[in-house]
Amino acid sequence: MDSVLAQLTSHLDKVLKEEDFNDCFLINIERNESKVQVFIDADNGMTFENCRKISRLLEAFLDESLIMGEKYTLEVSSPGASAPLKLLRQYQQHVGRKIKISLLDEEKEIEGVFTGMKDNLIFVHSESGKGKKKIEEDHTIEFEKIDKSYILLAF
Repeated sequence: MDSVLAQLTSHLDKVLKEEDFNDCFLINIERNESKVQVFIDADNGMTFENCRKISRLLEAFLDESLIMGEKYTLEVSSPGASAPLKLLRQYQQHVGRKIKISLLDEEKEIEGVFTGMKDNLIFVHSESGKGKKKIEEDHTIEFEKIDKSYILLAF
């Protein structure tokens, strides 16, 4: 990790410990020469107001420290609905929704309803086939064995 990202991450860790942001957590920071993108989520869903407040605090830090120079672009947002889930902490808010999971050591994907979690275990109920050939299966997946997982959006 380069020193700019390390300093931003360190400062953001302090910001996220403040009472206003105690349910917020860092997903990722991306940087090129003059642009920083910060992706943050929250246990109860990220709000525009929290993104705005965190952006202002990071902007003040960047302006004071000049680690990005005087001209930079800062974007603070949630990862977005189509972004993969990266942290175990992100799962809880999606219980009851459809999920698609790719496992590290298997070629198959599991698609079904995310029914819950306990410790590092993810529970998914899947159905395949129709009528008499319908197969229902309950999966227990260790978080460490997940390669990628996405919440499937229903429109």
